[in-house]
Amino acid sequence: MRKIFIVVAGGNADAQRHFEDTIQRKRNIAEVKQFLPPEQVNNLENIYHGSDFIVWGSVPGTMNEPRWEKMDPGDVVLIYNGGRIQFAGEVAAKVRSKDLARYFWRETEDRETWELMYFIVNEERVDVPLAKLNPFFGYSEIYAPRGFTQIDQEKVKTFAANYGDILGVLKSLEKNEEIIPVAPVKTQVFEEEIERATTEHDEMQWRLIRLGELAKLDIWVPANDQGKQFEGNKFREHVLPEFQQGIDVPPTIKNIDVVWKFGPYSIKSAFEIEHSTSVYSGILRLSDLRTETPNSTFPLFIVADQGRKRKVLNELLRPTFSSPALRLNEVVKYLSYDNIREIDGSAKSGFNPEVFQTVGVSP
Repeated sequence: MRKIFIVVAGGNADAQRHFEDTIQRKRNIAEVKQFLPPEQVNNLENIYHGSDFIVWGSVPGTMNEPRWEKMDPGDVVLIYNGGRIQFAGEVAAKVRSKDLARYFWRETEDRETWELMYFIVNEERVDVPLAKLNPFFGYSEIYAPRGFTQIDQEKVKTFAANYGDILGVLKSLEKNEEIIPVAPVKTQVFEEEIERATTEHDEMQWRLIRLGELAKLDIWVPANDQGKQFEGNKFREHVLPEFQQGIDVPPTIKNIDVVWKFGPYSIKSAFEIEHSTSVYSGILRLSDLRTETPNSTFPLFIVADQGRKRKVLNELLRPTFSSPALRLNEVVKYLSYDNIREIDGSAKSGFNPEVFQTVGVSP
């Protein structure tokens, strides 16, 4: 069960300066190499795939140290400034280093350092008054944290069971959208005739694996598919061997054809490759996933042959999929096999996942 911490990153001159130094302005791996041992540097390089990062730290003390000790990779950090949640992200790693903290933030007037450091991945800018979020955790609207606090774990468990993804809820609150409760999932199983050769399905999986790597993301395919290969490229050598799962990361995600993720938990995109006659099985899997994570914000895609484009889009418009609770017609986009081949063929040294949002087609 992931924990949620609220970090006050403002309110005094030091905190505001630090907010600008290492959150508003990201830092890079080269800066930490002279301060951390090789194994910690290698861990950060593996986590960030060479990307820049945001980092925060706390001064040691009787309250801060026990909370920092409880922090684990995958825990959620909400960065609070001026009465509003301004960033949200996941803990990627933590280190204790006076020298690195001094390099980033200098020292307090008492010669202390913000040495209880933690690195954050999947940070998202948001702008949500804390008063709007408080009731979802059972706090009064006027509750305001101080310094470095942890939300009561029973409240976090209840929140995750009722609403799922905290980041999705924050995004919905920012847009003044309805927060949708999680509904029980009754997975439907359909026996469908497979029309396309399985090699075409494998081809699409491999191309999405390769594009995910070019985007510096981590890739998951179902356990039964990890032994596959396409044109000599062994999937197992390019994908995660295990999928970390929590109460707000639904089990359905492990059955999706290709999942792009970054960090311990956060999903970046999910792809279903639809090669059955009725184009129904992949949509149902995305429907189950959406039911379990109704407030999630990560993109969903159906990948299918060009000849099935209209059928896929029409299915997404069915009342069972386009209801206010699911809204698959709004959140799922169609990509053709040819789209994937063309994009993969032109991507050489890097790839921006936003391309799929532009190319994908909605009903």
